Amino acid sequence: MNARSVVFDLFGGYVRDSGGEISLQDLLALLECFDVAPDSARVMMSRLSREGWFEVRRQSRSSMYSPSDKGWHLLDEGLERIMRRPAPEEWDGSWVMVTFNVPEKHRAVRTRLKTKLSWLGFGQLAPSIWISPHARLAEAEEVLHAEPGAKYDIFEARSRGIRTDAERAAACWPLDELDKDYRIFTSWAEELQGKAETLRGRSALVTRIELIHAYRKFPFRDPDLPAELLPDLWPAASAYDAFIRTFEALGPEAKAYYDSVVSQ
Repeated sequence: MNARSVVFDLFGGYVRDSGGEISLQDLLALLECFDVAPDSARVMMSRLSREGWFEVRRQSRSSMYSPSDKGWHLLDEGLERIMRRPAPEEWDGSWVMVTFNVPEKHRAVRTRLKTKLSWLGFGQLAPSIWISPHARLAEAEEVLHAEPGAKYDIFEARSRGIRTDAERAAACWPLDELDKDYRIFTSWAEELQGKAETLRGRSALVTRIELIHAYRKFPFRDPDLPAELLPDLWPAASAYDAFIRTFEALGPEAKAYYDSVVSQ
């Protein structure tokens, strides 16, 4: 697991419900559970603070860390996205289409646009053409407008031609790969749920964060396509149910261990 991700998971899942801040000493103790050395953790927290994700205040001899407004926004947005149950929306058959052109010297802009459009549920139909079945014209325009180096157009369209909408969706998103990964995750999460009662203390905390770390990839990868565009027996809901059941089963013991560390 990425150490930065563990920090945000600890704040989002535990520090949030314990006053919103934690001493550096306690945070270092928790991070050691994930094999993050104290010196590395100090450097990382200093960097995250400089980047604007956390605020630091002195309390006696301790440094107290809490998320900044920017940090809370990230945590809230991530929590909503991860914990929301998959529920394909009704679709009227319309696609939102985005085309953009970015000069080669602004390659970083192109990368940012691809990442942000993917987050909004867009898939790449052609090198500079992205489509989405979701009515997110305003969101897409906001993302594109924020990059002055990009020239763009946005359209609403309906498919024509020999390919069906489902075939077009399969060309834009790696649905077969996502289907396979959902099923692998579900099997693993169900196996963990069966072992949940045997996991105590540190093991419960680490396993619970490993679980959310593994599941969080899906809301970022899955474009939440309407049912008409998905393969039969799409496994997103089953994976979510397995995630929630196991996450809740590990919760009490993980929280008890967290409390034991921060109250020493």
